[in-house]
Amino acid sequence: MSSSIRTVGFIGTGLMGLPMAKNILSKKYKLNVWNRTAGKTLELQKKGAKVFKDIKDLVQNSKVIVSMLANDDVCKAILIKKIQPYLKKGQIVIDMSSTTQNTALEIGKALKKKKVFFLDAPVSGGTIGAEKGTLAIMVGGDKKIFNVVMPILKAWVLQFMLVKLDVAKLQN
Repeated sequence: MSSSIRTVGFIGTGLMGLPMAKNILSKKYKLNVWNRTAGKTLELQKKGAKVFKDIKDLVQNSKVIVSMLANDDVCKAILIKKIQPYLKKGQIVIDMSSTTQNTALEIGKALKKKKVFFLDAPVSGGTIGAEKGTLAIMVGGDKKIFNVVMPILKAWVLQFMLVKLDVAKLQN
């Protein structure tokens, strides 16, 4: 798997997701964006992001998909119900939301059925860290996949810790 991925899909452009997505654009990645509230994507669109009205189209046009969502229910609704049906073998989903361990495991199990790689990567550092690109993350998942996406994550993450678990929630 090539580590030269240049297009990133991003789901969730709220308080944390918006500055994270801006940092991706600032590092010259192409950015595909979807948000439940379409108006929250306008700033990114003005900066060059491609905004999708249908999440299915984002999934079909993104090898790597990052999510930064509000809570467990939203994560399950979007990552399992909305995107899982359209995911293809070999795609990578990185969930950076603050969810419970059970939710992360449930999402990981659902995505594994499609032979999709899942990284659970909760963030620490708040909105200021997201704006400055200085977030810290603890990542649960496959080390090879983590290494593939590391250059992308460096757009908004300063400190990394890979844990040898399916999820990083035990570290949270």
